[in-house]
Amino acid sequence: MNEIDYKAIYKSDLYKKLILRLLSLTAAILLVFTSTSYAQMPSPTTEFYHADYAGLLSEDTKTFIRSVNLNYEALEEKPQVVVATVPDMGGLDIETYAVELFEKWKIGDAKLDNGVLIVLALEERKIRIEVGYGLEGAITDGTVGQILDRATPFLSEGDYNKGILQIFYDVTDRVNLEYGYDSEKIYTNIVERPIAEPMSDDDDSSFLSTGIILFILFLIIVGNGGGRGGRRKSYRNSSPFGGGGFGGFPGGFGGGGSGGGFGGGSFGGGGSSGGGGGSRGF
Repeated sequence: MNEIDYKAIYKSDLYKKLILRLLSLTAAILLVFTSTSYAQMPSPTTEFYHADYAGLLSEDTKTFIRSVNLNYEALEEKPQVVVATVPDMGGLDIETYAVELFEKWKIGDAKLDNGVLIVLALEERKIRIEVGYGLEGAITDGTVGQILDRATPFLSEGDYNKGILQIFYDVTDRVNLEYGYDSEKIYTNIVERPIAEPMSDDDDSSFLSTGIILFILFLIIVGNGGGRGGRRKSYRNSSPFGGGGFGGFPGGFGGGGSGGGFGGGSFGGGGSSGGGGGSRGF
C-alpha cells in the first residue's frame, strides 16, 4: 500500500487554491455577520449629537447637548459627547450594543479618539457610558461608575431626562477639565443641573485610594504564598503577575471597552471605541 505524500500535497497548486478559497469564504462570512450586526444599529440623526429614539429627552435637554458639542466643534481637539436612547437592543447586551453603535457612528476625532457615547436602552433598563481611548485617562472606569451611580436614582424613578442630563453634565465636566476648557463658554443654552454640585476630584481620589489598598493587600496575600499552607515564592526576578511585571496581565490595566480601529471620515469624525466605560441597570 502506497503512503500518501503529504508534503507534495501541501506544495501543490490545487492545495494552495483550496486554502485561498477557504480564507476568502471565511472573510466573506465574517463580513456578512459584521454588516448584519451594523445594520441592526440605528443610524445617527441629522442632529448627530442626540438620537432620542425612545422619546425620553426634553427639547431643552436636546438643545443643550447640541450646543455643548457645537462649542466643542470650534475648538482644536473637537471632542464629542453623544447621547442615544433606544427602545431596545435587539437581543444584544449593553456593552456590545454600545461598542457597535460607537463604531458605526464614528464618534470623536479620528486622531485623538476622544468621543464618548451615552446610550440608554429602555426595555432592558440598561445604561452605558462608552469612552474612546483618547479620554480614557480623564474618564476612567472608576469615574464612569461614580457618574452612573449619581444618575441611577433618577433613572430608577422613571425620570430619564434628568438622569441622562446629569450624566451628560458629569461627563462633559471631565472633558472640560482634561482640555482646560472654560465651562462657562462651553455651557451655553444651559439647563439646570439635576445635582447642583459637580463631581469633585475627591471622588476619584477616594476610589483610587481604595483600589491601591486592595492592590497592596493582594500583593501581600500572593507574596505569602496564597495563605495557610502556601509556599513562599521569591519575586527577585519575577512578578506575581507572570511575564515580568505588569505586562503579564492580559491586556494590562486598560479600560473595559472593546472594538476599535475603524477610523474614517463622516460627521462623527472617525473615532473608535475601546478606551473603557461602564454600565448600570436601573
